[in-house]
Amino acid sequence: MAHFLYISDVFCPWCYGFSKNIAKIKKKFALPFEVYAGALVEPAVDLETRVEQSPNVQAFIDKLYAATGVKISDDYVNMLFSGNAKNIFMDSKKASRLFYVLKHFKPEFALEIMEFLQFRFYNLGKDIFAEDTVHSFAETFAVSSADIFKYLHDEQSEIASHEETEKGFDILGEIVLYPTLYYVENNVNHFISRGYVNYEDCEKAIFAAMRATENNQDGQPAVLMGKSCSLDGTCG
Repeated sequence: MAHFLYISDVFCPWCYGFSKNIAKIKKKFALPFEVYAGALVEPAVDLETRVEQSPNVQAFIDKLYAATGVKISDDYVNMLFSGNAKNIFMDSKKASRLFYVLKHFKPEFALEIMEFLQFRFYNLGKDIFAEDTVHSFAETFAVSSADIFKYLHDEQSEIASHEETEKGFDILGEIVLYPTLYYVENNVNHFISRGYVNYEDCEKAIFAAMRATENNQDGQPAVLMGKSCSLDGTCG
């Protein structure tokens, strides 16, 4: 079945900015999304250290808003500079496991779960690893918090989430950038975009991929490249 394959990262700001375009794509094409969480921030880093490493936080936030129209909130900024910042961590491995566990209970809402986690971090300014993340998810998606915590601490979920992250790496190949979007049909992955790309260009690329599939054309159209976050944790 035709669908989209989306590789994102909870802590990728350009992925958060791309969420508005992803929502438009979902509404326009009404196709399922297969979603993988990435490994942008490894090893884990606390927010206090992250700010020290990236002192021009506000300039980047302004740049993101100018490009995407998606605003990172003042609550997020306040979290960065709070007295508790050294106790809040960005950890993509742990976030990928959390995403996998939540998706286990509501796989049909994989895209919404990724957006749920990114929204809590970049809009609500909350530590996604705090227990209230699970409680909020459970309330929103009508799932038992106890069941989520049980599976979250099950060794099998750690193994399975690691395997899924590795599968995402295999799909991306040598160029690991977030976000990355594919259109998939007949078991063929058609690149749509790497990094943040505006909606209009994404739409054109999707229609081109659909036409290529219908006409049994070989080859891959030029991949749309945009602002992205790479495996070394840097965001352009």
